[in-house]
Amino acid sequence: MSAPTRNEPGLTRKEEMTVSGAAMSGAPWKMAGGAGVVVTGADLIFHAVGGHLAVSSSVSAGIVALFAVAGAGALWRARSGRAMQWARNHPWRFALLPGLAAAVLVFVLSVVVGSSGVFGGVFTSVWHGAVAYGVTGLAGTVAGSRRRRPA
Repeated sequence: MSAPTRNEPGLTRKEEMTVSGAAMSGAPWKMAGGAGVVVTGADLIFHAVGGHLAVSSSVSAGIVALFAVAGAGALWRARSGRAMQWARNHPWRFALLPGLAAAVLVFVLSVVVGSSGVFGGVFTSVWHGAVAYGVTGLAGTVAGSRRRRPA
């Protein structure tokens, strides 16, 4: 599916997710993976210094970093295409995909590995997804304002 331009009618939520997925295919995944590993490692070190090892929460922080950097990097890259044009014109709608992806992975991680249970997992995943959503949307807004400035 190709992404519509600004002049075309609105998209359904499913179409927005499809277009966002196409835009995320241009994300800098190696850099995002590196950011996730660094954040996870740093969080593990901070927990170890504090006297306890919290692997689940450290990996959750790394997941947020992974999707936030991937989403922001996709928006900041110089790649073109209709999906990227749509994502840059609608950064907060685009940011739903990285936010939802982070929330789903954190939920599964916190329920399977962590000891938070279903309700704790929902709470944890919602705020982790909100952070990924906010960072990605903010980066897209800043990237859009940078591109619209007159030279």
